[in-house]
Amino acid sequence: MRNISINVSGKIDNIYLPAIKIIKSSADSYKIPFLIIGALSRDIIMEYFYGIKAPRLTMGIDIGIKVSTWKDFEKIISTLENTTDFERHREQHRMRYGNMIIDIVPFGQISGKEKTIAWPPQNEVKMTVMGFDEVYRYSTVVRLKEKPVLEIRIPTLPGLTLLKLISWKDGYPNRRKDAEDLLFIMKNYEMAGNFERLYESELSVLESEGFDNQTAGIVLLGRDIKKICDVQTLGYLKEILDEETSEKSSYKLASDMLFYKQYDFERIICFIKKLKEGICREKLEK
Repeated sequence: MRNISINVSGKIDNIYLPAIKIIKSSADSYKIPFLIIGALSRDIIMEYFYGIKAPRLTMGIDIGIKVSTWKDFEKIISTLENTTDFERHREQHRMRYGNMIIDIVPFGQISGKEKTIAWPPQNEVKMTVMGFDEVYRYSTVVRLKEKPVLEIRIPTLPGLTLLKLISWKDGYPNRRKDAEDLLFIMKNYEMAGNFERLYESELSVLESEGFDNQTAGIVLLGRDIKKICDVQTLGYLKEILDEETSEKSSYKLASDMLFYKQYDFERIICFIKKLKEGICREKLEK
């Protein structure tokens, strides 16, 4: 949860570093803040830092850039396009770096009060970027390389969970990978720097879960998510989780998680309810 600096120099796969270095240089030249989101940020925290093996290989890089206008967004895209090995993709948010796909999503003032972006010029393709501002505000500095120093920002695990849940909802039924990542983070949160918290400062959470470290970790994850959310984002997360845990639910999220056959249905529903319990601070039946 803390805004700590993580050093994974020498651990991260070198195939990512040249592209990240160019992206950082381009963003820094315009003083535009950015962070790496998506599966690579998951790998940096869980696999490279905590040694928890990720469920699948990462095939690209997802970037969030904080801009005020589409003109600012175009500055970054054009600068990258004029750089060796970067080229535009037919999809507006996507570029190629050699064989690697780079997705670049703008957030910030560009999204307005609704926290939604509509891609110009037709404005037909819409995407929610709700939660991005909070996730950036509480992001973590990561050192990817020592010589020369290369540092970027990534979400904390609560921030990444927030983005994954909203992305899953926004892209359903085509975002099963987000459901997989949600399950992966939830079931491993206790071991991602939170084990001592559960037995020290958060012992009451552990006790309330009958010393089930895993479900206690998920409640703690929900509480940590709530700490970084503004009212609008928190309300939207509650809507999603209400829909996915009610008696009349079609359990779309649980079904997408069950697709990967790591847990039985009842255990997965329990996990989702515990996440909601942490976010909403309400007691739910197991």
